[in-house]
Amino acid sequence: MTRPSRSFSSAVLFLSLAVFLTLPAHAEEKSIVLTEDVELKIADTFMAEGEYYRAITEYKKFLILFPDSERADYALFKIGNAYYKGEEYASAARTLSSLREKYPGSSNANEAFFLEAFSYWKAKQHKKARDTFKALVDTQPESEYAPRALAASSLVALDEDNALASRQDLERFIELYPEHPLLDKVQEALALIDQYRDLPQKSPVLAGVMSAIIPGSGYMYAGHYGDGATAFLINGLFIAGTVIGINEENYPVAAIVGGIGIPFYLGNIYGSANAAKKWNRAAKEEVRAKIHVALSPLL
Repeated sequence: MTRPSRSFSSAVLFLSLAVFLTLPAHAEEKSIVLTEDVELKIADTFMAEGEYYRAITEYKKFLILFPDSERADYALFKIGNAYYKGEEYASAARTLSSLREKYPGSSNANEAFFLEAFSYWKAKQHKKARDTFKALVDTQPESEYAPRALAASSLVALDEDNALASRQDLERFIELYPEHPLLDKVQEALALIDQYRDLPQKSPVLAGVMSAIIPGSGYMYAGHYGDGATAFLINGLFIAGTVIGINEENYPVAAIVGGIGIPFYLGNIYGSANAAKKWNRAAKEEVRAKIHVALSPLL
C-alpha cells in the first residue's frame, strides 16, 4: 500500500483545523416561545388526561397572558367544564354563567347554558336547575340543547317528587319537537310517569296502628315479613312474661319484664311505620330508575 503524499496529508490537517475553528464554543440554548397555541395545547393535554385542576390553572394563565384572544371564550368554557368534571359544581355554574354573559355569541354559549343548569342539578339546587333549563328552551328553542334541557328538567322535577311538573316538561317536548328522533323515548317516559304518579302507597300511620294492636303486623303489611315475625315473637315473649308475673302476683318480676319490653314494643310501632315509608320510597325509586333509563339517551 502506498503512503499518502505529504501535500495531501497537510491539506487534510488544514481542513480539519478549519472545521474545528468554525464550531461554536458551546451548544446553542433551546427555548420555546409561549404562544396562544402552545398554552392551549398544554391546558388541553391536562384536560384530556383528567388533570382538571392543573388544566384550570393553565386555562386561567391563558386568559391572563392573552386576554384579547379570539379563543378566550373557549378557555373560559373549558374552565367551567373542568370544574364540572372535578365535581366543583358551584364553581362550574358560576364560570359557565360568566361565559354566557361575556361572550353571548360564543359557539360554546348554548352548551355552557346546558352544563350550567346541569351543575345546579348536581349541586341539588333543583329550582335553579329547572329555571335555567327552561330559560335555555325559552331563549334558544332551535338549539340542539333545548330538547335535552326539557328532558333534564323533567328528571329534576321527578327528583323533587313532582310528577305533574315532570309530565308537563315532556308534554312540552312533544309539542315543540314532534319530529325528534328520540320521541319514542319521551313517550315511554310519559307512560312511566303516569305509573309513578298512580303507584299504590303503604300508610305509615296504618302500619304503626297495626303493630300497636298486634306487634309485627305493621311490618308484614309493609312487606317486611321477617322483621314482622321477629317483632311478634320478641314482643309476645315480653307480654307473656309480664302476664304470667301478674297472674302469679310476682309484681316485681312483672314490672321488670314489662319495663324491658316497653322499648321493644314502641320500637316495633316506629319500625313498622318506617318500613311503610321505605316500601313507598323503594317502589318510587324503581319506576324513577326506569324513567332515567328511558330519558338518558337525550342527555
